[in-house]
Amino acid sequence: MIAEYKPKFMLQLLFWTAVFMINLGPEWQRLSGIREAIEVGGLTTVLQGLLYVLAHNLWVPRLLNKEKIALFFLAFLLSALFAAELYILVSYLYLEPAYPLTYGAFYLDKLADYSLLERLGFSFLIKYILLSKLPTLSFPAVILIAVSFYQQQKQLLALKQQKQEAELNALKNQLNPHFIFNTLNNIYSMAINGSTHTAEAIAKLSGIFDYVLYQCNERYVSLTAEIDMINNYIALESLRYGDRVQVSFHHNTKNTSAKVAPLLYLSLVENAFKHGASQALNQAEIDIDINADDHCVTFNIRNTKPNHPGISQAKTAIGSDNLKKQLELLYPGVYQLHINETDTEYFVSLELPSRGGDGG
Repeated sequence: MIAEYKPKFMLQLLFWTAVFMINLGPEWQRLSGIREAIEVGGLTTVLQGLLYVLAHNLWVPRLLNKEKIALFFLAFLLSALFAAELYILVSYLYLEPAYPLTYGAFYLDKLADYSLLERLGFSFLIKYILLSKLPTLSFPAVILIAVSFYQQQKQLLALKQQKQEAELNALKNQLNPHFIFNTLNNIYSMAINGSTHTAEAIAKLSGIFDYVLYQCNERYVSLTAEIDMINNYIALESLRYGDRVQVSFHHNTKNTSAKVAPLLYLSLVENAFKHGASQALNQAEIDIDINADDHCVTFNIRNTKPNHPGISQAKTAIGSDNLKKQLELLYPGVYQLHINETDTEYFVSLELPSRGGDGG
């Protein structure tokens, strides 16, 4: 614990030492000695420290952190005025009598005719002296509160990012087992039926696993890699369904450096096969189209629906809610998702910035 606070203590010590030297400034040349210099510079430094402690421990948590901005500035100003009056009081009662030939002479030339009450009052000259003290007394507190506020906001941002990453990883972990279970079940069905394409399906699945396990750890991946993964998945599913599904996959990537969040499209493609091809009595159709330019990536997918009454793909698609939650985390306020369902087909359009959540 001591080692943890030592760097903070040293920084505080260096900061207040620098403040003391600034307060002393050129006045040391007219002072009688080290003791007077310490007392004159120390008075201002102590009042600055008290003002900071009062603001940091009282006004910031009770007013500033609760967004009572006007009340915070009013309280801080009144505290600074009180500190300025206290400076005048100590100066009158101690510093001027203790050092009449140096410190006292400097002030008594101008203030000899003023009593204590007058010097604490509101004559023009006293107003000037009083108000001139406010910036001097306030600047250390302002600096330290600003630094503290910056660090607090930085910590809050880091905590928010950690929370988002945790939620995103949870969503990915929810999606991946679901996808893996379905795919292994499909290969198992192929093996049971004695399909000659079982080995090829396992090879395609291996390529998908490699992508999911080793290339999807980044927040955003290249669109080219995502397209390759979709091609592998389509090939895998085509081996299973054969002539029962007709798949059309077009991609026009003018922006070869485009990046997107990984695995977002996978749930949509998987749903198209699951709710279109697997339940179709006749041949199913799946059309996928990806277009990328310098600004956005547009993903469109359409699949025909089986002619069974009462089946709604929008209600049964497990990955849809997962997808929407990931989009809110990765692309808050900058994505466009449109879902349209008719009696015969299901259509999804997803538009994303081409280089991550900020589009930059």
